[in-house]
Amino acid sequence: MRAKLSATMKFLLRIGLSICLLAWLISKANPDDLIEAILDLSFYAWGVAFLMYLASQVISSIRWYFLAHALDFTGPWSAYLKYYFVGLYFNLFLPTSVGGDMLKMHFISRGEPKKLRATYSLVADRLFGLAAMLLLGAGAVLIGQGILPHYFEHLLCVAGICVIASLLGLPMAYKLLGSAWPEIGKRLAVFLVFWEKPKALFAALSLSLVLQVLGMSAVALLAKDMGLSPPAAFYFAAFPLVAILTVLPISFNGIGIREGGFIFFLGLKGISAEKALTLSLSFFAIQIVASLIGGLVYAFGFHKKLLKDYAEKM
Repeated sequence: MRAKLSATMKFLLRIGLSICLLAWLISKANPDDLIEAILDLSFYAWGVAFLMYLASQVISSIRWYFLAHALDFTGPWSAYLKYYFVGLYFNLFLPTSVGGDMLKMHFISRGEPKKLRATYSLVADRLFGLAAMLLLGAGAVLIGQGILPHYFEHLLCVAGICVIASLLGLPMAYKLLGSAWPEIGKRLAVFLVFWEKPKALFAALSLSLVLQVLGMSAVALLAKDMGLSPPAAFYFAAFPLVAILTVLPISFNGIGIREGGFIFFLGLKGISAEKALTLSLSFFAIQIVASLIGGLVYAFGFHKKLLKDYAEKM
């Protein structure tokens, strides 16, 4: 009972923090300038950005499909697409932006003793997405030097180097770890399956780069339509830093944190808080609409079919 009460309190505190942060940021903006920035946003540009983001989510479901199959799951991509969008929908309402992953884990492991492998598929899915974001961020600051303060540029470059080192050196690190602590090595062996199946590894990393390019380009497109001056490389560098902050379990789905991040980074380029807030809310609106597609999938019960039932028909 105490555990449930504590979880409820944490959930309410996150919602409260998000509401307070968002209200504070809006209160600091000039209402007339904020309304003008919102009205100036082209619906055509928003629609194109929405389609780009939607395409990135479809590609993300394909990545998950490859990763799950590398871990011996079966079923067609269409099943993973349905499960993915239901998870996307519930990410809106569960305490963190990864809450829907618990449902996705449940969907692909129902009726089978594969919960741990299902969890690994989703952890790998997130890690490949993060790796691609950091690689693109590092590439952006190398191409467009001076687009962020030096400490942020150095942080992204170090992160990019760490990603490359991990991709190349993880098998060797696993061997050293396994020889020193055999039990820990056995538990982590499943992660090496992606290195043992290079096609799955290449597909996951390539798809991650493509979908991240689509998502960040959607933000850059909205910004360009609003007449914001920073080059596209700026959004590829700043967006990963903002996205990482939104995953921290201190707010409700990053609301308030995301908007504060946009205002901070765009403020470095002399962009007004009103326009930065409009850009953030416009992109969040895209995420909400895309997630509602998962609500329709859930409402029609497309998620109820077991993965093994798909496999039996193939």
